[in-house]
Amino acid sequence: MKYRLLDVLACPIDKAFPLELHVLDEQRGENVKREKVACELYCSYKKTMLQNPGEEWVKYCQECLGIDVREAVLLCSRCGRWYPVMDSIPRMLPDELRSKKDDEFFLQKYKDKLDKRVIDKGVIGRA
Repeated sequence: MKYRLLDVLACPIDKAFPLELHVLDEQRGENVKREKVACELYCSYKKTMLQNPGEEWVKYCQECLGIDVREAVLLCSRCGRWYPVMDSIPRMLPDELRSKKDDEFFLQKYKDKLDKRVIDKGVIGRA
């Protein structure tokens, strides 16, 4: 998953935007040549809302687009739900479609790296 994806993702339950990204594992590649800013509303790489970003932001885009977020947690600050990113794929399913087994595996695997709010919510990330 690219950081840039958070510019268009919202919580599927309450539509909150932006989601918090807590990166657990990422792979850095080469910088990507850019001439203008890639994101429109929110830069998750720098964790800031964008308001008329200038040319100085292009350097961050070049860096950011060369990174693949492999494992992470997306956290909704409004409802408190969490969504895992596994193998670079955000798993943003409603509660009733989530796999308890997958959530338990993810929580166990990253228990020492996860935000306390994720641990407190536990399996299925219910609010």
